[in-house]
Amino acid sequence: MLGEDPELLRAKLEELRTRLKASESEALELKNSRDTLNGEVKEISNQIRQILTEYNSIKGEYLNLKGRKEELYNEIQKLKSERDRVREDLKALREEVNILLNELKNLQSVIGKKRINIFELKEKLEQLEWEYQTRTMDPEEEKNFVERIRDTESLLRVAERYNECLSQIKMLRQLISEKRKIHKELTDSIKKISNQYLEVKIQLKGLKDKVNDIRAKLSELIEKKEALRRKADEYHSKYIAKINEIKQLREEIERTALMLKAAELSKVLSRRRAELYEIALKALEKYKQGEKLSLDEFKLLMEFNLIGHGAASSSA
Repeated sequence: MLGEDPELLRAKLEELRTRLKASESEALELKNSRDTLNGEVKEISNQIRQILTEYNSIKGEYLNLKGRKEELYNEIQKLKSERDRVREDLKALREEVNILLNELKNLQSVIGKKRINIFELKEKLEQLEWEYQTRTMDPEEEKNFVERIRDTESLLRVAERYNECLSQIKMLRQLISEKRKIHKELTDSIKKISNQYLEVKIQLKGLKDKVNDIRAKLSELIEKKEALRRKADEYHSKYIAKINEIKQLREEIERTALMLKAAELSKVLSRRRAELYEIALKALEKYKQGEKLSLDEFKLLMEFNLIGHGAASSSA
């Protein structure tokens, strides 16, 4: 068989090594081609990111200007009626702030001057509720615990409402400030606002042209990048297939090398056994002629079944 002939195995091993070397060379070429294409993809990706940064910047500026244009247009249309409406809004906001300030004063009388940490108060309430649920208490202690929980909940609600009032007052004062600013701006002439509107409109036209140019360039680069990526993926698939082929070749080389080693060893053992058999035949002749044999010669006669155990014993 092929696996028992050292020469055939040696030839097969040489063929496999030649195929392995060729496959490794092909794998390297595929890898280099893939890496080169991926490098081009990476370079184009960097260009796309740079252009996108510029695009987003221009787009943000465009959106801001567009909002400004709409704002100016609305101001032109509503200038006279808006002034009175803003004045009414300011009055209503001040009244709301006064109401909140009075409520804040009442809440302060409950809380006192000490500032309350709502987070710590919530933790305390959770701890009390947990102890109430997990501890064994007598009726009196349970009653005290319920009162403590109720008091803590009440204080927490007051503190939360206090902070809510502060937040609302802050928000309302900010609105008042904004309304005052708007009220002042409404005193400007319609002509001035119209000039601003026309200026913004011209700027928007220029930005829109830039955006269209950038979109066209991005589309071209993205298409080129995807084409290169697809080609790189093809090389990568071929490279992976070649790597698997190399793995199989190496495994087959390893198996063939082991088979060759075993065949060569078997051949050496067969030759050695033939030599020992020749020595055993010579010892048999000596035995037949009644000559004295060494222990090793007797062992060889026994190993090759050239004499029986009884005869060997009597001779010994």
